[in-house]
Amino acid sequence: MKELKKQWKNGEFKGCYLFYGPETYLIKNYEKALTDALLPPGAEMMNHDIFQEKRATVGAILDAAQTLPFLNEKRMITVRNSGFFQKGATKDEGEKLVEYIGQLPESVCILFIEEKAEKSNRLYKAVVKNGEAIEFKTPGEKELATWIKKECSKNGVTIEGSGVQFFLQMIENDMESIERELQKLLAYKGNNGIVGINDIKEICTPSLEAKVFDLVRAVAEEKPEKALSIYRNLLLLKESPYMVLSLITRQFRMILLSSLLSEDGIPNPQIAEKLEIREFAVKEYIRQAKRFSKEEWQIALEDCLKTDLDIKMGRAAEGGAVELLIMKYSSKALK
Repeated sequence: MKELKKQWKNGEFKGCYLFYGPETYLIKNYEKALTDALLPPGAEMMNHDIFQEKRATVGAILDAAQTLPFLNEKRMITVRNSGFFQKGATKDEGEKLVEYIGQLPESVCILFIEEKAEKSNRLYKAVVKNGEAIEFKTPGEKELATWIKKECSKNGVTIEGSGVQFFLQMIENDMESIERELQKLLAYKGNNGIVGINDIKEICTPSLEAKVFDLVRAVAEEKPEKALSIYRNLLLLKESPYMVLSLITRQFRMILLSSLLSEDGIPNPQIAEKLEIREFAVKEYIRQAKRFSKEEWQIALEDCLKTDLDIKMGRAAEGGAVELLIMKYSSKALK
């Protein structure tokens, strides 16, 4: 992806691009870089058409593409969330663009921005053939750690490896959240000093997943008072008991799977990649797994699914059912 920015700085552009994936921070970053390279200051108003969702019709896009740029080499068309690259009625609409994508005039550049894209889609293949399709995923733990350290260094602040890991454990797993919380930390520290774990605890807003991570750790360590305290604080913050149950279920599943994969001799980085979680989480899950036997974790997971079903069927009130589950598995009575 870094090569793209080099190409754009050198004035090398494809006729069309597709940016897609969950990492909106990176998409926005590359969208801005492309826009700035194509449209110098003063050229945006007359040479940039933006179509979003229902406004993104083939007719409107073709009309814009056939309009010559005004006092600029290129015209830019940005198409957001059109649905052209997924199943559904809009996919059929998008296929009308397939032939045109192959004969785009040199005076236009079309940028499609989508949440998802099917690689079997005809328009997707046309973009790949005549332009470039880039999937933006959240970088891995090592890449994020390097980026965080560089951002801190730019501001005259130092953060150690343990601090970076703790910071990543606390924050939502997307770069927009990471960047927002990092800016809060940098503003707090000023332009000097070392960011420590206490600073992170003081300033950063922990994600719901991080709180449930702590809750499950308390369960595994057989600390019912702490587990219930975290749960009740979540309810005070208006979090749904059902959402908390979903995250507990997911973490129980990750604990069991991490343990089984580790026993098969698979290294932690590969487990993290396979389960699509961070490496520090794998280490913690494997540690927690040792608290109970595999059979007990399996029963606990089945209990979560049964509680979920009981809530859906109206056989249990969600708040009390989740609290009972937490009590059961954080109590020494389990063993």
